[in-house]
Amino acid sequence: MAKRAKRRPASSWPWWKVVPLTVVVFGFFGAMLGFLPPVSSATIRLGLLLSVPVIIAVLWSWWTYNWWARLAAVGLWTLQFLAIAMRGWSIVLGFTWLWLAPILSAYILAWAMPALNPRLSAILWGEQVAPRTRVGRTVLGLALAVGPSAGVIGASVGMFGSRFGGTDMVILAIAALSSAVAIGFAFAFAYQVWPDRPWATQAASSKQA
Repeated sequence: MAKRAKRRPASSWPWWKVVPLTVVVFGFFGAMLGFLPPVSSATIRLGLLLSVPVIIAVLWSWWTYNWWARLAAVGLWTLQFLAIAMRGWSIVLGFTWLWLAPILSAYILAWAMPALNPRLSAILWGEQVAPRTRVGRTVLGLALAVGPSAGVIGASVGMFGSRFGGTDMVILAIAALSSAVAIGFAFAFAYQVWPDRPWATQAASSKQA
């Protein structure tokens, strides 16, 4: 049986707190897939089913905190946002390369950016966490205001937005927000996880030896 990593986040939490909290939080993000109008119980079940690997990866990361577990946890979580975005865009625009290609390309590029161009990634990361430009400060402010509540906003609007009309605009807003969160989180997680990749740390250790 693998030992628990002492430096993992929430290392002092017992399993009986971590497991239910993880199931509720990531199960909620999974269920959001079916909350977009028209609300579909089948899509909610699909979203909950897709949340199972996310929950497993997050618990694996909490227990071991190894690099692969961390990558799986954050990667699968961003895919939940991407799935919500894709359903939203498909409801409004249908499945078309008009939106599918740019969003998927941006998502993949966000994950690959730290490996492809570390210098540009450092600049972009700096603008995210400590922006020096006006645009960067504006984006950071919006992210801090909207990002943590994106899930609640999406679920609430999905369940009640159609009652007030403008359903297509509501779904379009959710799709755009979810796309931005998926791409933004993908880059942020990739930038933080990539430097700790095992083969890089092993190479550094061999050079020092």
